[in-house]
Amino acid sequence: MKWIIVGGMLVLAGSAAAANGGGLDTYAQSLVRPALVAEPLVSDLTIIATPAGAKAPVVVASNERSTVGRSLPLSAVAGVPAEGRLESAPQHAQVTLPLLDVGGEVIGALQIAFAPAGLAPSELLDHARAVQHWLGRRVSHLANLSDPFPYDPEARAHTRAQALTEEVMAGHPEIEIFAIHATPPDSDYNVIAGSNIGRIGKKADNDDMRCVYTGKPNLEVNPSGKRFEVEMQLHDRTGAVIGALGVVYAYHEGSDKEALHRAADQLRLALEKRIESPEWLFASPEAAPPLKLAGRTDLPGYKGDFDHFEVDAPRDRLLLAAEDHGTLEVFGLHSGQHLKSITGFDAPHSLYLVPGTSRLLVTDGSNSIKVLDAGTYARKGEIKTHPGADSIGLDPANGHLLVVTGGKDVKLNESWLEEIDPMTGEHVGETHFDSNHVEAMAVEPGGARVFINLTDKNQLAVVNRANHAVIAQWPVREAEQPAMVQFDPESNQLLVVTRKPGKLLVLDAATGATRAVLDGPGRSDQELFDAANRRVYAPGGDGKVAVYELGDDGHVQALDPVASAVGAKTGVLVPQLRRLYLAVSPGEGKTGAGIVWLDVAPRQ
Repeated sequence: MKWIIVGGMLVLAGSAAAANGGGLDTYAQSLVRPALVAEPLVSDLTIIATPAGAKAPVVVASNERSTVGRSLPLSAVAGVPAEGRLESAPQHAQVTLPLLDVGGEVIGALQIAFAPAGLAPSELLDHARAVQHWLGRRVSHLANLSDPFPYDPEARAHTRAQALTEEVMAGHPEIEIFAIHATPPDSDYNVIAGSNIGRIGKKADNDDMRCVYTGKPNLEVNPSGKRFEVEMQLHDRTGAVIGALGVVYAYHEGSDKEALHRAADQLRLALEKRIESPEWLFASPEAAPPLKLAGRTDLPGYKGDFDHFEVDAPRDRLLLAAEDHGTLEVFGLHSGQHLKSITGFDAPHSLYLVPGTSRLLVTDGSNSIKVLDAGTYARKGEIKTHPGADSIGLDPANGHLLVVTGGKDVKLNESWLEEIDPMTGEHVGETHFDSNHVEAMAVEPGGARVFINLTDKNQLAVVNRANHAVIAQWPVREAEQPAMVQFDPESNQLLVVTRKPGKLLVLDAATGATRAVLDGPGRSDQELFDAANRRVYAPGGDGKVAVYELGDDGHVQALDPVASAVGAKTGVLVPQLRRLYLAVSPGEGKTGAGIVWLDVAPRQ
């Protein structure tokens, strides 16, 4: 048995995935993104195992696909304690846990990383164990990880059969494996239509078909002696035979096989009342909209524009820079209720809570960053900058703050990107631009580049943050006033939002070449990247949120815009709540000020 790397995936030589040139995911790789969606606070997930025939553990799946196939020391698997191992740093935390199969057997290891979120060690472990449990309900054994997904390239994985499977597994923790067999439309073969262990599209074997044709159930203890398998003929609600239903339970000597069979049969009867036909099983379930308006808090008497939010999860607070009001507005993170206003600022723009501390930094357009205590909001000091401190970014490698200063708002025809240590206030370095309007930036994770909009120049500048040098200035030709930008490391693409007119430009992050141009929001001041769901949200002052979905191949698709509120043009994504908060600026629509929030639906 030989393992090879094809298309950034670890596959068996001679397997369907290998024959397809890497066009199919392995089953392990297909589990990574849904696991991240299930636990939004997790930033990176790595699945490690020692496949049959391999001499050492390897990365078999990861959201960082470039690491797949990398060999690791034996301790990566053998030395992982059952309770998990936590490694924590100011900007990063990682939990290592055993990878379990559906029966609780150890088959590898998981490395689960978190971006700074202010979580206590016990909370990090709880979230990591939730990922461990989620995966453990979906892997039958070690070799299952390397199955191609879908098993048949023509099979559709997102079906009503799969939705039924997920529903059953969520409600029946005693079931280890569940599989629905049926014949797809325009096919003569009975296949797995829904399963908690992948193998979607796998053709039924002789035992399966004997059950389908004769109606006689297959009841057996598997070779390990630890699972009892029940397979029964499956009907639709008219009584027509459409396939088979497989249910597997944990088994030990003395288990009541008849009771397990009866339980499976009762489940079958309940499901058959819901199955309209084989075609119904293979149809897509109704998709929920990506966002749904869920609540609003008004701020009577406020006039002007808001700017950006910050999330203070440890104190259950949501902070908003009230730019034209000169205040910091404080809300309950879970409730959305307005709690207090903090005065004493010029024109607050951006907020940054240093992870693991009570140190809150506020840029307010002046020549300094204000330092507050996040618990009391008392002023603790300031960090000197050039005039006009405004937008911020974060260097994930060292935790340093990147601050845009200068520009037309302070009557300067030049701007800077300053690098500042947020703990000490040390000015580490800066980059100068002959530009009077510099907007948002995107920082390349795992690399040295910062991409930043020179809005007045219609350019996207590329800065080497190691030496603060401008290494490229790419013209933006398809629209004017580039303002927001996000970087997608999976596709190595930049997603730039322009204002004149509102467009989303998809650029090659290596060359700056334009790959796609899509319609964008009207009067937007924020772009939010939802890494778990592979979506981008761009709220517009016209009262709609533009939503885009990113495919594995780098393709970007515009979905229908979602209604929000006129003037809602800045926001923040709160993954742990699956919520998107937006600030409603009354200066845009002459409407009442406030915040609204939308529920985020997991991507199917």
